[in-house]
Amino acid sequence: MQPVAGSGFAHSQSGRENAVPGIDGDCGGAGACGVLALNQNPGEYDKLRANPDLIPSMVSEIIRWQTPLMHMRRTATRDIEFRGKTIRKGDKVVMWYISGNRDESAIDRADEFIIDRANPRHHMSFGFGIHRCMGNRLAEMQLRILWEEIMQRFRMVEVMEEPTRVHSNFVRGYADLTVQVHPW
Repeated sequence: MQPVAGSGFAHSQSGRENAVPGIDGDCGGAGACGVLALNQNPGEYDKLRANPDLIPSMVSEIIRWQTPLMHMRRTATRDIEFRGKTIRKGDKVVMWYISGNRDESAIDRADEFIIDRANPRHHMSFGFGIHRCMGNRLAEMQLRILWEEIMQRFRMVEVMEEPTRVHSNFVRGYADLTVQVHPW
């Protein structure tokens, strides 16, 4: 079947499609990542089916787990010493969001996908401080609505094949994910 591009999930009479699910743009297929993470962690999928009120928490966990933008580069505006290293004015500095989101000293059990995690919005996926993504609440809202609709319609969205990743060293996303939807 031909891939279906855009937001959300496409489904056919057979219930099987190749899809590019998720949110278009910077979210890097966070909807696809959520489907994949839930399939890889069936206990979390069971929690979600038992308690759809976990959707807002799960959305934040998907964004942390996915870390749609892996890094961001900045230019130092002045000389500074940081943890014993000198950074000179004009030096290029790379912040690895993906590393921060898996930092065990900041996030308990950081390598695990946990949809009812304490402090689920405590992640670096949207940046921090004055550099925080202005669209972060919109992205969360889009994913929340997507998952509310999915959970009303489908008992499960089953991953049928390994996904195809986007070829990028900046965006961590999916180009294709074959799924089968199972209605309630």
